[in-house]
Amino acid sequence: MAGYAVATETAPGQSIYFEHGQHATSICGAIGSAAASARLLGLGAEGCAHAMAVSASMASGIIEANRTGGTVKRLHCGWAAQAGVTAAMLVREGITGAPTALEGRFGLFQALLRDEWRREPVVADLGKRWEMEDVFVKPYPANHFTHAGIDAALELRSRGVKPEEINSARLLVATATVRTIGEPLAVKQSPETGYQAQFSGPFAVAAALHGGGGLGLALEDFSDERANDPQMRSLMSRITVEGSPLCDSIYPHQFPAILEVTTADGTTHRSEVLANRGGPKNPLSATEMRAKFQTNAVGLVGEEGAQRVVDLVEDLAQAPSDSGAVAAMFAACTAAVLGQTS
Repeated sequence: MAGYAVATETAPGQSIYFEHGQHATSICGAIGSAAASARLLGLGAEGCAHAMAVSASMASGIIEANRTGGTVKRLHCGWAAQAGVTAAMLVREGITGAPTALEGRFGLFQALLRDEWRREPVVADLGKRWEMEDVFVKPYPANHFTHAGIDAALELRSRGVKPEEINSARLLVATATVRTIGEPLAVKQSPETGYQAQFSGPFAVAAALHGGGGLGLALEDFSDERANDPQMRSLMSRITVEGSPLCDSIYPHQFPAILEVTTADGTTHRSEVLANRGGPKNPLSATEMRAKFQTNAVGLVGEEGAQRVVDLVEDLAQAPSDSGAVAAMFAACTAAVLGQTS
């Protein structure tokens, strides 16, 4: 929904929501959630429009925590889903929304994006082009802007570059992303918590150079202990984050990175990752997708519960549309979580 409605002079290709300090995922996600919820409730086209309009008054989210700390961003997607479901249920009970809640003079776009929003990207190919075909799956549990840097570091590690031999390193990324993963640099070079580390370019590179779990780095690699490890801190202090014209020319269609490392013997090693792993140009395999889910889910629902969900999801493609397979999957997920936490 117009996440990249128009470029600005200061940040070509950047999301205008982002430029205003707003989290497009939690804002647009609420409205998308409302549309999906209304459809599931059978409210029809008019009910769907009302649900989206009502959720526009509930959509919110600021992203300052990405830069300077705080864990609230973890709640944004959940709040968006909650807002959408609530809006649809309210409409079912008779609440209505403004017919121009999105595009009107005092609608969501004008309120949040001012005169910088454009209608054309919102409605172009509506009903013909589906964004699901271009979804990026995140292989690592960290801010997406760090991922190409992680892959570059993993590639250098596979070439034999050792963390203890590194004198300095430059992580080159799209200029618009430096503010999220590279500024303030002193903060990004010394995150105090694992959560702060998830938004640190220096930490992501250092962790990948040391090696981690999962598909390269796993959630346990972003721990408070790892963030404060003296060896990690020492390496992070030698890693800078800068903008790159090459990366700027590709962003926001990808979140590319170039990693340049100079070792103690004076050799410079370079790795370019211009297409994100997990995106349409470099998709995760079915095995990798399964491994990513199980790595995340086992700690919550156990190995048996995680495998049960995997089996149900893999059976969905063969299930008749009216078989209740989706409901069975969600029931199994709920039972697994309740059984593990009771």
